[in-house]
Amino acid sequence: MVRKDRWFLRHIWTLCGIMLLCLSACSPFSQPSAPQTIEPIISAAKLGPTSTSPPPSPTPSPINPTPTLIPITPITNDDWSRGSDTAPATLLVYCDFQSPYCVDLAAVILELATIYPEDLRIIYRQYPLLTVHDKASLAGQAAESAGQQGQFWTLYSLLNSDYAEWKDLDPENFLEWLLVATKDLDLDHQQFEEDLRSGRFEESMKELFISAYDAGINGTPFIFLNNDWFRLNPTQLNLEAALRLELLSYRMHESPPEMGIDPEASYLVHMQLNIGEVVLQLFPKSAPMAVNSFVFLAENGWFNGNPFHGVVPGKYVQTGDPTGTGLGGPGYFLPDEIDPDLDFNQSGIAALTSTGPNTNGSQFFITLSPLPELNGTRTIFGRVVKGLDLLLKLEVRDPLEELLTPPQAYIESIRIGVQ
Repeated sequence: MVRKDRWFLRHIWTLCGIMLLCLSACSPFSQPSAPQTIEPIISAAKLGPTSTSPPPSPTPSPINPTPTLIPITPITNDDWSRGSDTAPATLLVYCDFQSPYCVDLAAVILELATIYPEDLRIIYRQYPLLTVHDKASLAGQAAESAGQQGQFWTLYSLLNSDYAEWKDLDPENFLEWLLVATKDLDLDHQQFEEDLRSGRFEESMKELFISAYDAGINGTPFIFLNNDWFRLNPTQLNLEAALRLELLSYRMHESPPEMGIDPEASYLVHMQLNIGEVVLQLFPKSAPMAVNSFVFLAENGWFNGNPFHGVVPGKYVQTGDPTGTGLGGPGYFLPDEIDPDLDFNQSGIAALTSTGPNTNGSQFFITLSPLPELNGTRTIFGRVVKGLDLLLKLEVRDPLEELLTPPQAYIESIRIGVQ
């Protein structure tokens, strides 16, 4: 297993999925739109006849910031950091305490920090919009002063959680608010007050403003996820999806596994779900590469914890994506293996999900009724011999709309029996 540089540019499935998470063509510098229901035009989670032409290759647009006068300063020990230094994902945030959009973002990143204490590091860089907000400098100075006493994140939480109390104050009354609101914090309050009244960090605020502006960052919030500019509306849904996909990239494989199954053997897959057991009989003769990949991934724990992220009652259920977004895959694609003797004319058929010819990965679906319209379009690699009734009880679920909602069913573990 290896980490892929710019893996989303090298795998059309994930690239298309990430871009479809965007609620609108919003810019970090314009007013974000209110959160909306995500309805992707194309999704790896959707079933339908395979197209007769190869999947279109995207024309990757540059994901680095537009040319700047100076480069973005590398992360150092001087940055305000939260989370493990060895975390595989780093969220670099440029924000202004007085920006209402940064306040909205604060609740999101604090929640993500709680969910991913070992996997996510947050780097916060102040970008006080001195020409726009009358209290941006003072709020930033307060955070810097508290930070010198090891209380940056405490004041960060206070300023954001109590934003409604101070957002409409004039700067003078805001100073008095700060001195009262921080009385109970673990601060040398005399030093804190002296810092604010003397303007100890006022020049620093000007330097931070100039540095960010000269780097081409002319608005807040401005976010990087592992050095890549995060262009989507930074809602919890979008950031959670992007983070899950980023973390998945560390588990991806460069290529399909070498053949390790016996095509003549009989394989039974015992999938232990949180709601009971589902047993699949695999078809190694009809789909040797698909079965080999499935067995390889199962034996390496790929499917453990996978939710049934897509459910269309009466038609199919879908799983095989550790992220639950319906956009994740193992890092490689498998060719189609269409056996003319197999079809979708009954329920309980297990087949690989694809978005076009030869785009099979780890995701698979199980039919809940005959779907003859899919005949000849998908790699059928098995069928359910036990537990279909459990899947028939599942309620509708859209992977993107309900990403933050716990799934009804997920795979706890898989045991494969060979005869």
